Amino acid sequence: MSLSTCCAAILAALGSSKVSAPGNFRYTSSLSSYYSLQTSQTQPDCIVQPASAADVSTAVTILAANSANPACRFAVRSGGHMFHAQASNIAGGVTLDLRDLNEITLVNGNADVRLGVGLTWGEVYAQLDPLGLTVAGGRIASVGVGGYIVGGGLSFLSPKVGFAADTVSKYEVVLANGTLVEATATQNSDLLRALRGGGNNLGIVTRVTMKTHTQGLMWGGTMMHPTTTLHNHLLAFIDFNKATGYDENASLITSLVYYYGISHTISTQMAYTGPPSSSPPAAFSDFLSVPWVTTNYARVNTMRNVTVEAGASIPGSSRNLWWTQTAVCNLQVLGAAYQIWWDSHSSVQNIPGIVWTMTFQPLPPSIYNRNPTTNSLGFNSPSRSNQPLVVIQLLASWASSLDDAFVRTKARELYDSLTAELVAKSATDPWVYLNYAADWQDPIAGYGTGNVAALQAARTKYDPNGVFTSRVPGGFKIPV
Repeated sequence: MSLSTCCAAILAALGSSKVSAPGNFRYTSSLSSYYSLQTSQTQPDCIVQPASAADVSTAVTILAANSANPACRFAVRSGGHMFHAQASNIAGGVTLDLRDLNEITLVNGNADVRLGVGLTWGEVYAQLDPLGLTVAGGRIASVGVGGYIVGGGLSFLSPKVGFAADTVSKYEVVLANGTLVEATATQNSDLLRALRGGGNNLGIVTRVTMKTHTQGLMWGGTMMHPTTTLHNHLLAFIDFNKATGYDENASLITSLVYYYGISHTISTQMAYTGPPSSSPPAAFSDFLSVPWVTTNYARVNTMRNVTVEAGASIPGSSRNLWWTQTAVCNLQVLGAAYQIWWDSHSSVQNIPGIVWTMTFQPLPPSIYNRNPTTNSLGFNSPSRSNQPLVVIQLLASWASSLDDAFVRTKARELYDSLTAELVAKSATDPWVYLNYAADWQDPIAGYGTGNVAALQAARTKYDPNGVFTSRVPGGFKIPV
């Protein structure tokens, strides 16, 4: 088949080992490695697999020079975990697959590590675990470094270090004009702040330098309980997610799960990054005392194994959707969210392969107040009181594209019902975690007017022609 103008130009510049078209094994292999079927079934005109920042620069220069050509729109892919079909892939354009940017190099006496953005966090942990080191990275092993970092990043280490992006001391970025620049506290510091939560709007990050943390074996894993223990879990969650006295070594995610044709369950994923002991950490005592445990995978473990067990699905095996809200954390909010989720599951329970999950994730002040002025996430607002918040997320997966529209409708109905309940309880918070947002949400608007204005100024400075706004249709955009 003949290639589009931009695909042909990039092929001529980079060679056939780095550019593949439909029918090529590398093209098919790249598509099959996406997390969601919606994304893996999206077909670009070609897939570019750069091996260096210079290769990325070459491709971006060609794409930007052909901005009037619809076939030269493009998408950027790191781990390929986002479910939106256009977020990390594109129909009829060019996809830049960055997975060959996979460097892991310890620097500064092992105080920092340089990471290529094409790595997954499981690959990072596999290298760092044997050295007794870790980073504030993803909680699911298959998530990629690149997208996670520019979305902010919630980590098992977040209670003691803040968002993952806050631990990045250097971003290496290819701008829309092909220039490779560094963003640090002393060089392009406005770009550094903008990239900490600004998504894919300002350039293509090719490498990051992150602070390392001492981490040996840790206590972590998942416990499963029947839904009859819900009240115990909600009380335990409220006590765990307190504004003062929060154990900064402790993290957890509580999930309400309906599995197609099987059952409902409560799943609690726990991780303790302090030194392991012969007995479970006291921070989880209320959860561990809940009776009728059906399954217990919690034990002394490595960071990699904890994150592998957290996301053990096969890439490209299901269709996926999620959305998120942030709210004041109290028993009334959690109870109402549960009831709305429970009432909604009957409408989707007969969809083949459906897994209908609502998660509660603590967001205490020890996370969001740690570095509020050095990122773009919006927690520098003086109107936000020092209170524990909860990140609520719906995750849905199912088997057939025939059910896409129905699942999407029911997911949105659940979102709207929860929104109305939060408004009625005066429990809303404007922050929307970009990495968890649905394609119809607007997380950047939730950062607040001052942060949005700073992002707009950074875009004007670093991408004056709006290449990453207009030529990269996927992702969440800085308002024009």
